[in-house]
Amino acid sequence: MYVPKQYAVNDPKEVHAFLKAHPFGTIVTSDGQKPIATHVPLRLHEAEGKLSFTTHIAKHNPQWKTIEQQTVLVIVQGPDAYVSASWYGHEDVSTWNYQAVHLYGKATIMTEAELEDELAGLLRDHEGEREDAVVWEELSEPVKRQKYGVVGFRIDVSEIEAAFKLSQNRNDQDYARIVSELEQEGCPMADVMREKR
Repeated sequence: MYVPKQYAVNDPKEVHAFLKAHPFGTIVTSDGQKPIATHVPLRLHEAEGKLSFTTHIAKHNPQWKTIEQQTVLVIVQGPDAYVSASWYGHEDVSTWNYQAVHLYGKATIMTEAELEDELAGLLRDHEGEREDAVVWEELSEPVKRQKYGVVGFRIDVSEIEAAFKLSQNRNDQDYARIVSELEQEGCPMADVMREKR
C-alpha cells in the first residue's frame, strides 16, 4: 500500500487499538491466475510483541486451498468519507479521508480442536455480557457440527502498513469545518477526526 509520510501510522499501540476496534477484514491471496478475497471476522492475538489473527472461511470457498502456499494480505478498514473542496477556505481539490491497515503474513491451517477453540472464542468476544449470550459450550451437537463446514487458520503477521488520512495537511479552520460538515452528514469520520486532532 502506498502510504504518504504525513498519513503513516507508526505507533504500534495506535495500530493495535485500531485493529481491536475493527475485528472484520478482508483476506487476500492468489490462485495463480487472479487475486481471491474473502471478508471475515478476525480475532487479534498479541504475544511476546508479535501479532497474529485467527479466522475461518467456508470449506466450499476454494481460497482456503491457497492459504498456506503464499504470503497472505489482510486488509482492515475503518470509517471513510468524501471531503468536498467547498469546505476549504481556498480553492483546492476534493479528496477522501480513510483509515486502512494492511498486514502481511504466513497462514497455518488449524486442527479441529484449535478451530473449536477459535469458534468458542469468537462467540465470547462478541456475545460478551448479553442477556441471552450464545456460548459454544451450550450449543446443541447438531449446531456444533457446522464447524465441519469451515476451515480455520492462523496468520502470523510479519509486516504492517497503516495509513490514516484524516486531513492532517489542512489548517485548523479547514479541519474544523470538515469535521463540522461530516458531523452534519452523520458520518463516523467526524468523531475519528475530532479525536485525532
